[in-house]
Amino acid sequence: MSEEGGSEGEADSDAVTDPGLELESGEEMDGDEEESEEEGSEDAVTHQHSNLEAAEEEIEEEEEEEEEEEEEEEEEEEEVDEEAAAEAKVQEYLARQAELALIREEVEKVKAAGDWHADEIYLFERLSMRSYEEVISSEWRIDLPTLPEGLFTTDPEKIFIKNNCNSSYSGVKALQRLLVLGYRVRDLLCNPGRRPEILITREVKSYIRWAERDGDYVKRRFIPVLTFVSAKPGQTTDSLSNSITNEMMFLAQKHRENLVISPGQTDAVKYRRRPPLLYGIIVAQSIVIFVTLDSANPEAKVRHLTHFDFTDKRMVVWNGFAIAYIITMAKDYIISIRDDLEIDDTPDSDPDA
Repeated sequence: MSEEGGSEGEADSDAVTDPGLELESGEEMDGDEEESEEEGSEDAVTHQHSNLEAAEEEIEEEEEEEEEEEEEEEEEEEEVDEEAAAEAKVQEYLARQAELALIREEVEKVKAAGDWHADEIYLFERLSMRSYEEVISSEWRIDLPTLPEGLFTTDPEKIFIKNNCNSSYSGVKALQRLLVLGYRVRDLLCNPGRRPEILITREVKSYIRWAERDGDYVKRRFIPVLTFVSAKPGQTTDSLSNSITNEMMFLAQKHRENLVISPGQTDAVKYRRRPPLLYGIIVAQSIVIFVTLDSANPEAKVRHLTHFDFTDKRMVVWNGFAIAYIITMAKDYIISIRDDLEIDDTPDSDPDA
């Protein structure tokens, strides 16, 4: 019994696991698990980091694609805008060429009519060709920067609006006042009851006085070749027309009497020089009318040359040029005969009186 019991006890002792070994083994297993967990955690972090990088790269790629698309759209829009701008310029050019063709056709009709004075034709052509030809010295370009480049020239033969005896500065300033006159008229009409003809009259007379000083004939005696009439309140169109017709007819007669060589001696009247073309300016409200009369022909009638409205926004600058043109024509004629004119020693009077 005791031997069997001892054997059984030995067997039992062999079967029982050593607690210390179990503990050590457990500790090793726990350590392996911790290491495994740490490695798993690191792998997870690395994986998440990789995912983040991939996501960021994807976002960057999307943003780059969006930027490229936006740039392409902008380029396409710019191309469309450039094409539209180019097309607009082409249409504008074609429209101006068509208008220019009509203007030249009208001028040719006037020349072919056969009953127009040479200076009358010249003025009509200059008025018709406003904005289409060179008429100002390039030296004035710096003071008139908003005008089209095509108006300026270095060719003295083409310069129409210019200073003669006064300074270039005074010529520019005098012209500038006419070029902005249309804006001032339109502003004036914003106030009910204001009369634009008063403003237009003042500025036109101011340019006439400048022309007389610039032509250096302000101190000489001469028969005028320019008549100016401004409508009075309530004055009818017929009354206004009669007024300027009577004045121009009177001046025409005075020119013929002053220049005649053989009055009444023969059927053919002779003159020291041909009596001049007379110019007339009529102002009624914001409307300005140009008329002419050939003083060499006793049978001639006052001719309506053109008219324009200072409230026309499209023609503001060109209407100012028109005033300068007709006054320049009158000035140039007086300059051409200046040496034949007597000195006027009459004391100065107040021009505004």
